[in-house]
Amino acid sequence: MKIFFLLFLIPYFAFTQYPSDSLDLLALRESDNFSKPYRILKTTLIDESLFKINYGETKMTLDYVLRYHFYTAIDLNAKKNQLISMDGTTFDLSSKNAKEITDELILLVSKMYFGKKEFKNFKKVN
Repeated sequence: MKIFFLLFLIPYFAFTQYPSDSLDLLALRESDNFSKPYRILKTTLIDESLFKINYGETKMTLDYVLRYHFYTAIDLNAKKNQLISMDGTTFDLSSKNAKEITDELILLVSKMYFGKKEFKNFKKVN
C-alpha cells in the first residue's frame, strides 16, 4: 500500500515546478484558464524593493502590475531572467533591471492568447 501511495505522488511532484512557498512575491490573482493559475517571473534581481517603484506615470508599483494585472509571481535570485507561462512554456528575458523586465514581460504577455485580454484590461486602468 505504501508503494502505491508513493507512485501516486510521483506525477504530482514531477510536474509541480515551483511550490508557492518558494516564491518571493506571490501572484495577487489566479487565472482558471490553465492548470497552473499564474505565471512565474524568475529574475536574477535579489532585492524585491527594486519592483516597488511606480510603473510609468501610474500610482501602481511594478510588482503590483505584474502580480495583479498579469497574474505573475516573482521568484528572486534566480540564475537568469525568465518567464514561465501558465502552460509551462519558458521564455528567456533579455532585460536586466526591474523596469525593463516589467516592460518586456508585459509586451510578451500581450502577445499571448489569454494575455491579450489581460493587456487590454490593464490599458483601460493605466
